[in-house]
Amino acid sequence: MLRFSSYSILSFPLSDGSYALLNGISGALDWIPQWLGARLENVLASRDAQAESELVQALDAATLDSFRERGHLTTLSPDQEREQVCAIAAALHDAAAKRPSFLIVPNLDCNYRCTYCFERPLQNSLYQIHLAAASPSSPRKVVMTRDQVDAAYRAIVQLQRQATGSTGGQLILYGGEPLDREIKAVVSYIVSRGLQHGYSFAAVTNGHDLDAYLGLLGPGLIEQLQITFDGPKPIHDRRRIHRGHESSFEKIVANIDRVLSETEAEVQLRVHLAPETLANFCEVLEFFRSRGWTDHPRVVIYGSTLYAKNSEGKVRSTVPNDHLARELSAFTRRYQNVYSCPSEFHATVALRPVFTDGTRFELRGVYCSANTASYIFAPDGAVYSCWESVGQDCSRIGTYDGPEGLVIDLEQATRWFHRSIATLEECQRCAYALACGGGCAQYAEYNTGSLYKPFCDHFQQVFRHTLAENLELFLQTGRSKLGSPKAVVRE
Repeated sequence: MLRFSSYSILSFPLSDGSYALLNGISGALDWIPQWLGARLENVLASRDAQAESELVQALDAATLDSFRERGHLTTLSPDQEREQVCAIAAALHDAAAKRPSFLIVPNLDCNYRCTYCFERPLQNSLYQIHLAAASPSSPRKVVMTRDQVDAAYRAIVQLQRQATGSTGGQLILYGGEPLDREIKAVVSYIVSRGLQHGYSFAAVTNGHDLDAYLGLLGPGLIEQLQITFDGPKPIHDRRRIHRGHESSFEKIVANIDRVLSETEAEVQLRVHLAPETLANFCEVLEFFRSRGWTDHPRVVIYGSTLYAKNSEGKVRSTVPNDHLARELSAFTRRYQNVYSCPSEFHATVALRPVFTDGTRFELRGVYCSANTASYIFAPDGAVYSCWESVGQDCSRIGTYDGPEGLVIDLEQATRWFHRSIATLEECQRCAYALACGGGCAQYAEYNTGSLYKPFCDHFQQVFRHTLAENLELFLQTGRSKLGSPKAVVRE
């Protein structure tokens, strides 16, 4: 019997009542009229066989043929579609595993003491930089040495050549604070060694010392920066505290202006939002507009909830992403480069070719590279898989700077690198499975005790919102949100 696919994803209604319809197996996206979308929404919610049969019969012959070809209509059973999803997810996972990603942590410490930082316990346990420099054999080394940088590159080249036969691509600098002016010599050495192997860089930085790194920013060097604000100046300075107690807000603003005027680097500005600061987002955007950052071709701006652990160690968002998408869309749609949350930004980047080039939506079998082949090299000599848990045993998958060189703990690496929709049974019947990828594995483990559980994080609602927003904009202007950099720095 012909029926609508169990992996039909319907957007929220557009302003004229029409809908976007995406198939989560084929990646086909279609614009459908109000009458069809409204009836289909009821069918997908109830799966009433009679109502579904009547709706299929109401379609004209051309629509029937098109929907069958594009996967919206199928004769497969739900179990057969689930088998398809698992096969696709496994293939996508295996393909991604052949494209390893690498992060280098030049510095485990930070020149900020943010009130909410998830790395604060790690920072509190570290020796200070000057003590580590005085005692290079310390088991808690803070800053990478040149020998460690060389060892990290030997491991990176080895891993990438094994996977792809070549080297090159983008490495991410992470921390701690990777662009602290006190460690510029080490960072300069990391960049120069990377250039020898064809690598460029992105950095997740607080932005405080960017003025010391302007010569290392731009195409072929450190090409992209992710920088965080916590709200207007009074709120930001209370929450993002520099060790020297100078205004972090003013310093970051001045540095971003210099980056945009003196280099060609791209900048992603993440605005942390909590219940008490949500109302300030419009004020922040107005300040960004006054600096010329909104609609800037090398700037992306997005809101971001904070994730916090409760007394039981479980992770919760302070403001749900679907709430951000719903409450902030009136502000974000005023600008070509502003998004309500990271999920909307990344989904928009993925949807852009569908609208601009007519391609199908690119499916994903995993949430991020931590579940395929992610290697994070830290100054403590360890290799980690997940940047949410650098410094913790739960994501330590090996070492790289000992006499044997790179040593991978195969059991631990397999635990991390085997996760995909094909191994997440709870996700396999979800229509959004190959759009979501199962969510953050580390947060899933914190909340359930297992990496092999989903972390949904309101993805379905945000994705429906993003489909509608992008189709609306495309219909109005003939384009989706353009002019924004690639989404290479994860949320």
